[in-house]
Amino acid sequence: MFLRRYLIPRLIQYILVIFFGITAVFFIPRLLPNDPVLRTIDAMRSRGASLEPGAMDKIIADLTEMYGLGGSWLDQYGAFWMRLARGDLGVSFFQFPTPVSQLIATALPWTAGLLITTTLLSWVIGNILGAFAGYYASSRWSQAAD
Repeated sequence: MFLRRYLIPRLIQYILVIFFGITAVFFIPRLLPNDPVLRTIDAMRSRGASLEPGAMDKIIADLTEMYGLGGSWLDQYGAFWMRLARGDLGVSFFQFPTPVSQLIATALPWTAGLLITTTLLSWVIGNILGAFAGYYASSRWSQAAD
């Protein structure tokens, strides 16, 4: 009963949330008004790189392949899921040529630190407030909290 009424719907919900979250990660950068390939080339030029016209086509093709932007959106979406299944997150659109996995590894300790800190803080504050509410059960403050 527990399995059918609670666990299976929860697992389906988790799978759907993960699926739609990953799908949003795919589509949001592609819906932005600027092209990440041209933005990367502009960034290279702003750093003083001079690009020959013949080399420009090769660089555009290489960046398009590196970013996984070749083909239709359906082809890109399928390739995105295949790379994700292999654990290859590719390079960042916004911090080229940094791999996305390196950006995640850099941010993960800070995120975990914030998570642990806020969890412990909310546990302590919640227990203190719960103790006061239980001890002073007939007070206005406790009744307002209920």
